[in-house]
Amino acid sequence: MIRSRPVLVLSLFLAGALPAAAQAVEAEPILPASRLVAPGTPLSGPGWRVASPVAVRGYLGQFELSTPQGAIDVQGRELLAIRIAEVPALARLEEVSRGEVFARSIADSAKATGRAVVRVATNPAETVKGIPAGIGRLLQRTARKVRQVAVAVGDAAQRERDGGGDGDGDGDGGDSAAKVRDFATEIAGVNKARRAIAKAMGIDPYTSNPLLQGRLEDLAWASVAGGLSMDLALGAVGGLAADVLSTSGRLDDLVWDLPPEDIRRRLEKDLVDRGAQPLVARDFLRNGAFTPTLQLAFVGALRDLGRPRGEAEVLDLAIGVRDEVHARFLVQQLRMLARHADGSDPVVALEALEASIAATTRRGTRLVALPVDHLSWTEQVETGAASRRGKGVARLVVAGTVSPMAQRQLAAAGWTVTDGVGLVFVP
Repeated sequence: MIRSRPVLVLSLFLAGALPAAAQAVEAEPILPASRLVAPGTPLSGPGWRVASPVAVRGYLGQFELSTPQGAIDVQGRELLAIRIAEVPALARLEEVSRGEVFARSIADSAKATGRAVVRVATNPAETVKGIPAGIGRLLQRTARKVRQVAVAVGDAAQRERDGGGDGDGDGDGGDSAAKVRDFATEIAGVNKARRAIAKAMGIDPYTSNPLLQGRLEDLAWASVAGGLSMDLALGAVGGLAADVLSTSGRLDDLVWDLPPEDIRRRLEKDLVDRGAQPLVARDFLRNGAFTPTLQLAFVGALRDLGRPRGEAEVLDLAIGVRDEVHARFLVQQLRMLARHADGSDPVVALEALEASIAATTRRGTRLVALPVDHLSWTEQVETGAASRRGKGVARLVVAGTVSPMAQRQLAAAGWTVTDGVGLVFVP
């Protein structure tokens, strides 16, 4: 079974470390899977199923999705919907990988070429004169482009050699290593091929699905370095996009059409135009927890809120995120705040809490949106609720369900609670 990262326990709407009141609290429950997903979400299909019941930890369902290719642990209903939507793509790629043409393409040269490209990228000074003959054909670009890429890769590689991070993807070292790989595969055309194949299937080219990543990468290498024509590759997987996107929500076309560096440049300009310091914008865009897909979603969600105060603090919070689940949580919070603010009473200020975001509307309402599956009355929630006692109107919207005890206690603390509002996907 593929194991995901540890459960993310969020501070929700906790604004500060306040002593918890001496009241009874409840443990997070184990619930039927059907109670933790959006209405109409299928929980089984040809060869796959979602196990039930499901433990709730950190206010998110800890789902197990079984497929013919293996089982995946999934945190939260949003990622579950995405993983379910990816099942047909996974099956199609598995079918392709068993074909004779694909096997021959991979065996001939794709993986050997991949190793050579990485060697070239980590020795950028030798990019022109040291490229192996077979790779040279793949890296044909203008001299200017080669120089630009060599310099950029050289900078990233040097930071990696200088020990600029721990290499786990969370710091500068991991970012530098990722840049090295990105540049190498971008020059070779592998990233572009992966994006084209992902687009044909309607899936995120930067998916974290552990069962899908390797198969998608292999087909991209086969189409570029192994002699498998792109037409044949796309023909093998085509026809899935509309069905998958209708299930998992629409992706920004830029994730398929532009390389990661181009997306980062666009978003850096957008953030600076919104008032962010250039270094802060770059630090956010270097955070590997936000893939290009999530970067676009996060900046788009900020844009949908207009120009509220406090955006700089929210960016600082995002810079510290170290987990995809947390990154998606923040994106959903911003989207939910935009959707559930009264049109005549928009959000005018954002507040970065310990691990989440709260908002203030023009009329002074405290608005908190929680994209969680089930909210129990825990000590953490009790403390967060108490922090608003006697401080004006406080409104809480919850994507999933709220326990009866939490409903009562939140109301007693002065919160107006609306649950079952669902997550927000871009139409």
